[in-house]
Amino acid sequence: MKKFLTLLCLVPLVLGVSQVSLAHGVTKPQHGGIVQASGEAFFELVQEVGGVALYVLNEDEPVDAKAMTAKLNISAAGKKTEVSMVATEGHRFFAQGLKLGKGSTVAVMVIEQATKSRLGTTFTVP
Repeated sequence: MKKFLTLLCLVPLVLGVSQVSLAHGVTKPQHGGIVQASGEAFFELVQEVGGVALYVLNEDEPVDAKAMTAKLNISAAGKKTEVSMVATEGHRFFAQGLKLGKGSTVAVMVIEQATKSRLGTTFTVP
């Protein structure tokens, strides 16, 4: 009986470790950018040739960019700029001609058009 109780007491510890190890979400960049998480949403901000791309996952699933709007609020060198992004294929948004400077703070807001639900996060460009 004593062994059984000892094993029973260890179950929460084992389960706790398992839950941590099974945490979901893509935290490594998939497109060469920087990743931030906000709740169940993951954002990857990528400086590409010709502009800046944003990739969005919600609950580990790519969002439908065509069903959403996205904008960036950029603070750099005491100046604030708002930039609307264009939905491209899949879960990608793009801002043509945008270049993010080192140390810039970039607030991202993605809004689902049908429900008006919002996803967002903030990046600091390395």
